[in-house]
Amino acid sequence: MRNRVVVSKETCTGCGLCSQVCSKKILKMNHRKVEVVDYPDWGCCQCGLCMSVCPTRSIQVAGLNYDEFVALPEDEVDIEALEGMLSSRRSIRRFEDRSVERGVLDQVLRVSAMTPVGSPPSSVQVLVLDEKEYLDELFQDTVRCWKKLTQSMKNPIYRFVSRRIAGASQYHALTSHALPSARVCCENADNGKNIFTFDAPAIIFFHGHKLGVCVVENCWLAASYATIAARALGLGSTFSGMIPPIVNMNGGVKRKLGIPEENDIHSCLMLGYPAVKFKRKIPREHKDVRYLTQSETQRVRERCQ
Repeated sequence: MRNRVVVSKETCTGCGLCSQVCSKKILKMNHRKVEVVDYPDWGCCQCGLCMSVCPTRSIQVAGLNYDEFVALPEDEVDIEALEGMLSSRRSIRRFEDRSVERGVLDQVLRVSAMTPVGSPPSSVQVLVLDEKEYLDELFQDTVRCWKKLTQSMKNPIYRFVSRRIAGASQYHALTSHALPSARVCCENADNGKNIFTFDAPAIIFFHGHKLGVCVVENCWLAASYATIAARALGLGSTFSGMIPPIVNMNGGVKRKLGIPEENDIHSCLMLGYPAVKFKRKIPREHKDVRYLTQSETQRVRERCQ
């Protein structure tokens, strides 16, 4: 078993709550006693659910400590207040010329770690840039690398190889969106305007091992929670889709940032104190929402016949 689970026979009451919440189903009830099932290739993932639900603190998972399991508040979050806060969040691309305090960034990162991870424990690693020297160097590297890639893509052989490596979907995104955007961003950079990082006083990279399970999903979940925390703390934020591929494709840039070679950046969040205050909500909705019903199923079948 990857992470040892021990159940105290002296204090366990046999309530069975742990077996109900165990995400790996290794805790099972046998005549009102908890048994730990040891599968050869399946074990505890340290999700902590069993320790969180146990009323007598009778379960100990290796690597976890009850001192860090803080009691949950009794009050639930008010949905109207939550929706109001989320609907007021905007993508901010103009920031005040002042830094974000490290304590505030720590709060953002603390909340970002509270996400429901795709495969626990979390595979997310975080890098924060909040010093002007590193932010300026990242901007210059981004401009230089996009210019070089734009020039390389003029070569038909390079385009052919890129398509084979990236695949049709990624290649389409590169040629139809990323490259046109990069040209505009580089032209602005030559004219003294930064629309790669928008002179954000802080940039947070969420990255993880290339072969990590659910690492892409985990990074984006963490980054999304970070935007909510930033909004609650009076910060503005926006995602960058232009910086991660540059870092991932250029070993020199990756080494400058101290990101392991075996890792990739999956989400990049730029944040700071917003220079502009928005006054109205922007309506947003999904492209399509439907409930699957018997009548709907029948219509689909009839269309397919």
